[in-house]
Amino acid sequence: MKNILFVGLDVDTKNFHAAIVSQQNGELFAFKIKNDVPALIKKLKTYSKGAEVRVCYEASYIGFSLCRTLKANNIHCDVIAPSAIPRKTGERVKTDRIDAEKLATYYMQNMLTPVYVPNVEVEADRDLIRSRHFLQLQIKDLKFHIAHFCRRIDLNYKECTGSKQYWTGEHLKWIKMKAGALEVESQSSTLTLLLKQLSQFQDMISDFDNELEKIANKERYRKQVAALGAFRGIARTFALQFITEIGDINRFNHPRQLTSYAGMDIVEYSSGGRQNRFSITKTGNAFIRTAAVEACQRVDKTPKETKHLKKRREELGSSKDHIEIADRCMRRLYKRSIRLKSRGKHTNKVKVACARELLSFVWEALRAAA
Repeated sequence: MKNILFVGLDVDTKNFHAAIVSQQNGELFAFKIKNDVPALIKKLKTYSKGAEVRVCYEASYIGFSLCRTLKANNIHCDVIAPSAIPRKTGERVKTDRIDAEKLATYYMQNMLTPVYVPNVEVEADRDLIRSRHFLQLQIKDLKFHIAHFCRRIDLNYKECTGSKQYWTGEHLKWIKMKAGALEVESQSSTLTLLLKQLSQFQDMISDFDNELEKIANKERYRKQVAALGAFRGIARTFALQFITEIGDINRFNHPRQLTSYAGMDIVEYSSGGRQNRFSITKTGNAFIRTAAVEACQRVDKTPKETKHLKKRREELGSSKDHIEIADRCMRRLYKRSIRLKSRGKHTNKVKVACARELLSFVWEALRAAA
């Protein structure tokens, strides 16, 4: 029987720390090498003579490039989910060598959870969507900064105009007008430059949206985008975010697995006949979780096909089956939101509860479109 060598790899910007465990006799040995992939492959090849080498490393800044390179050189490699690595209570010593030894030992005992490795094109599309999300967070922070600056220099939009809405076209016109009328030159310059930066960010969002429209029209995504675009609250961007983050939907045999992957399982502590359930775990893909919650912002509105939704379905080419699943989801989430609100549940808790159920319908729609 061929011996298998399990390699745990701890990756940092300077070095690769590797620990190797032999399945045959349990012998453990380690080595350190500079962060150079060809040198690492050459080192691993020396151990592959007469034995099969299997490598694993934690998902980190290096992404999947190392995994793809090792596989291209006929070396088996898995990328491990950091949140699923077993932790020993009371441990206070952490080094790169110890981390590598743990990975190798747990890998041999089949106690680690590999993450899904998308192909290069899907990962590139996903990075584009994540970059758009990053830019949106910057816009949000910039708006907070502008609003706080306005209050510091005694510019109160709601008191002056009686309006209830911030960041509308009228609000921006008002800020620009006030910026030009400020007596202190530095304050006027600051506000003008901040508004200019906000405008540039918004133009960049438009550029991202144009690129996303091109991606949505790709043959590999068109049918899935049509399926998810039929849902109320899920337009092109969120549809692509679900598709690229989930990857191959067929790897989830049940919607509960997708819910767990998104970190939307319920924390539970039950013992001695008592059952306590708390918040969601949040130990999963945050981008899927965010998209699901954002898509449930209007779940308490009457379930009906609006003109906007009907137009979107026609533009995307959603089939009758897609629309049937989406309408069933809309009615289900509406009933659940009304029931939870009547019990006095907080609005945010209602949205999260509905988002968990939404993922089940997303699973169904993507399976139907696969």
